[in-house]
Amino acid sequence: MSERPPLSVIVSSCDSASTLTQALESIRASELPRDSYEVIVVDDASTDGCVSIAARYADTIVRLSGRQSGPAYARNRGAELARGEVIAFIDGDVVVRPDTLPRMLATLAEQPDIGAVSASHDETSGAPNFVSQYWNLLLRFGEERHSGRCAQFAPGCGAVRRGVFVSAGMYDEWRFDTACVESVELGERLLGTGHGLLLSSELRVTHLKRWDLGSICQEVWHRSRLLARSLGYQRMSVATPSEVVFTLSRTLTPAVALLGTLMLAAAFVPTPHAGAKVGVALVALFLTNLPVHRFYANARGFGFAIVSAPLHIFVQIVAAIALCTGWVLRDVLGDVSPDATTQAYSEVGLKVWPPVPRRLG
Repeated sequence: MSERPPLSVIVSSCDSASTLTQALESIRASELPRDSYEVIVVDDASTDGCVSIAARYADTIVRLSGRQSGPAYARNRGAELARGEVIAFIDGDVVVRPDTLPRMLATLAEQPDIGAVSASHDETSGAPNFVSQYWNLLLRFGEERHSGRCAQFAPGCGAVRRGVFVSAGMYDEWRFDTACVESVELGERLLGTGHGLLLSSELRVTHLKRWDLGSICQEVWHRSRLLARSLGYQRMSVATPSEVVFTLSRTLTPAVALLGTLMLAAAFVPTPHAGAKVGVALVALFLTNLPVHRFYANARGFGFAIVSAPLHIFVQIVAAIALCTGWVLRDVLGDVSPDATTQAYSEVGLKVWPPVPRRLG
């Protein structure tokens, strides 16, 4: 390998032994010459066999011990060791196509005003269960409708110029100690450096993570609450319109308006049964979500769209409650503050927690 390869691929893993082999195999199968990139695997205190798997593929392994620190911290630790002029961040449950990495490098080479480029979700999820298919398609829906130049930096697979990444301040590991909206927040800061960001609907990767109803609700709850409390819903909806929270919530306002109209019309007829009122509300939500359901029908068939409709409405309700909770917390308590120890280190100018010296020369 050359002394300074053009590309550094940083793979963050956390208890992802079941998917890490596929992720690293897909990188190895890239059309790029092997000596043109390095692979750095950062293991975030995994309790499974991630490290032993990484040893078969990685040039460098960073093993974090103790409590899990989150993907923002893990990716930053990998970036500190990266030697490439371009850094690609790939999650340990994401499978890239052979042309993904070379096309990312080509995009950055051909468009010098672009600071970062991200790949979008493939229409087919790596997990076969219904909930995973629904969630993957929902993410794909937003990315397909709002691809192009925006502040979206996808957490699953994105490449950024090293200088742009460093000048933007890297990932905010102080506020985001769990996987959530750390890449959304980074994308906005990257855009603030004066460089464009590109979310490509043509560059697609496969996500292998298996989702269930509980994990989706938890994801939507955390993302929605943080967007409302810490990042600002209105500001981020303009910067990153493809974010899944906005896909879920932007139809709520017309749904409420339609519901109000229907209820007003119902006032001129005999008092409806409670079940009829619920039915009217569900019809209003269904009608305002027609683009989503049409997308599901085109991708998976009419039956899938019908079955997914109740799930989609339920997830929307979770997002709405979480957004309201975030707005209330912001008004009452303000933004989330670091703990006392973290604040003390921050006051003396330390920018990394836990304190690790950066090597970015």
